[in-house]
Amino acid sequence: MAVLIGDVKNRVRRLPKPSNIADGLQPVFEAVSNAIHAIDDRFEVAAKAKGRVTVEFSNTKTPNDYTVVVTDNGVGLEDERFKAFCTTDTAFKIERGGKGVGRLLWLDAFSVTNVVSVYRDGERLLRRSFDFGLSEDEPIYNEKIEVIEGGGETGTVITMRGLRSNSYSTCLPLQFAATVKHFGSHFLADFLLGEAPELVVTFEERSANFPETVNDYLIETKPSVEFVSETFGKLKLDAHVMKPEASSDLDGSHQLHLVSSGRTVQTRKIDGLVGVKRIGDASNGVLHVCATGQFLDERVNQERTQFNFSEKTAEDLTKECVQKTKEDIIPTEVNSYEIYRLGQLEKFVDLYPSFGFEPSRILLNRTPVNADSPEAFAKSLIPHKLRADKDRRELVQTVLDRLTGEDDIKPDLAEEIRKAAEEVSKDENRQLMEYVLRRKFIIEILNALLGKVRVLEGKLDTHLEDTFHQLICPMRVVGGSPDRLEPVAHDLWLLDERLAPATYFASDAKIKDFMDDDGEARVDLMVWDKIHGLGLGSEDKLERVLLVEFKKPERTSYKADYVIGRQMNKYMDKLKEGKIRSYNGELVEISKDVIFHCYIIADLVGDLKTDTKSWHDSPSGRGKFTYLGGDYRGTMEVIEWKDLVRDAKVRNQNFLEAASLSFTPKGQRIFPEKQSELNDAAE
Repeated sequence: MAVLIGDVKNRVRRLPKPSNIADGLQPVFEAVSNAIHAIDDRFEVAAKAKGRVTVEFSNTKTPNDYTVVVTDNGVGLEDERFKAFCTTDTAFKIERGGKGVGRLLWLDAFSVTNVVSVYRDGERLLRRSFDFGLSEDEPIYNEKIEVIEGGGETGTVITMRGLRSNSYSTCLPLQFAATVKHFGSHFLADFLLGEAPELVVTFEERSANFPETVNDYLIETKPSVEFVSETFGKLKLDAHVMKPEASSDLDGSHQLHLVSSGRTVQTRKIDGLVGVKRIGDASNGVLHVCATGQFLDERVNQERTQFNFSEKTAEDLTKECVQKTKEDIIPTEVNSYEIYRLGQLEKFVDLYPSFGFEPSRILLNRTPVNADSPEAFAKSLIPHKLRADKDRRELVQTVLDRLTGEDDIKPDLAEEIRKAAEEVSKDENRQLMEYVLRRKFIIEILNALLGKVRVLEGKLDTHLEDTFHQLICPMRVVGGSPDRLEPVAHDLWLLDERLAPATYFASDAKIKDFMDDDGEARVDLMVWDKIHGLGLGSEDKLERVLLVEFKKPERTSYKADYVIGRQMNKYMDKLKEGKIRSYNGELVEISKDVIFHCYIIADLVGDLKTDTKSWHDSPSGRGKFTYLGGDYRGTMEVIEWKDLVRDAKVRNQNFLEAASLSFTPKGQRIFPEKQSELNDAAE
């Protein structure tokens, strides 16, 4: 009776348990690998042509009856092989990656494994059969050896039945598609490298043939590349362009397969290193590279599921293999993609000029090789931009220190001053360009919105007032509120350039949110910035307040009881001699002689035109204004939406001309696409 040598039960207990389908299939993969080795030994160079392995899954819905049968026409379990089988940690197949522990995974996963193997002993043909499991005192039991009369073929049938643990019952596949994908992925290198015999996988009566299943995904096989690495010795790269479906069960598109003894041990996503999104003449494929070498063969673990080196070593090996692939296997795709990336980067800098702190090609080298979007460029360039800004500040400070120091002024100072001034000027130009582009965008959008309203003759919901309001200033906010962690961005410069830096304002906010008052009414827009915006000084009391009311463009009628200015009067009543909360939460008193600047942004049509007939014409001749009387001091003015846009265009025209820009004619793109023959070809 054969005895398995070694502390088998403890070895099995210490084996890593599966956590996914790939891990759960390892016992089956081991049986298939053994079958391939047996075929290699029988047929040698004819193994691919004459060998055949079948794998049959059945009763997969019932863990206790879950059955896998692996059949091969290999050399069979000869005496020497059976002796190795009975010894754990054998070195019998060490030359091709075997560690002698694969069958222990059968013990861990299945209740019983039945082995029937036909082999030759001289002129005789023998059949060896036995059961293999942990239910008996010895793992190998019911062993028989019989002589087969009349001749026949050698080969082995391994039947694994009944799952032992919940780990395997939850990790072994329950569907045909998942099974086929994992077989294709696990033995991908075998099939791509052309080293595997025919393999047929049947799952509950549905079958898939390999390598045909893998070959269906193959678009192109690239020439192999061999090179010698200082760190990893002699390596060989076999690259294949595959249909994207070949990576559907993997993380990422492009893959590097680290192969030991013709088997994929580890597959690594390399999208971020390759950069190019798709490979091949039609740019419709993904790249699968198989890396082989003695370094890998010597460092695979016993279960042949991972390598015995650190993640840092794996990363360095991957980077070196991918770099060689880019240089010698896919240089055309890489060069075309770099041209495309350069074009995308130049578009990005056109839209965000502050990032143009270096020439485009230098900037491109500072980005990841797969960066080709504004978000990716910004994320990678921000740290470099911050360093460039810091260097520029330090340069200016050095010049100032030399000018204000006691040392004599040396001849080289003039050059330093020129250089510092030039750097500051470049930075100012970039920031100005970005500022101008933003203003251009806002004006163009506002103008387009007004055009849409005119086409529809104002037939839009009242929420349109909110749309225009939010374009100029966010709603339901109090700027400068001590409760806010960040300042509120706005475009109040559309109303008046002096409001561009305004910090303290209320937009569609309840009066109680910014005043010492419990009023629930909402003010459209109020600005009380003491220092900025209204040209005010630092008096203890607020002397000026700006109020804005927004009306829907093209609105011709109002409620019967509507009186122009009444809403403003209610606000002014609340404000006069009241108090407003400042940035630090303290109350700032409003002067009893406060001057109100009231603006109604609306179109002078219908009721509004009738109600303002007695008002004065505005200086531009297009709007209407009146002086406040009685209890109030100041003015109230109606500004038409079209005049708001026209005035903003006029005020910003000089900015645009300085930046070599212009407002966009109707029907054209605000930001036209930059095109070039090279960029088109690369894209």
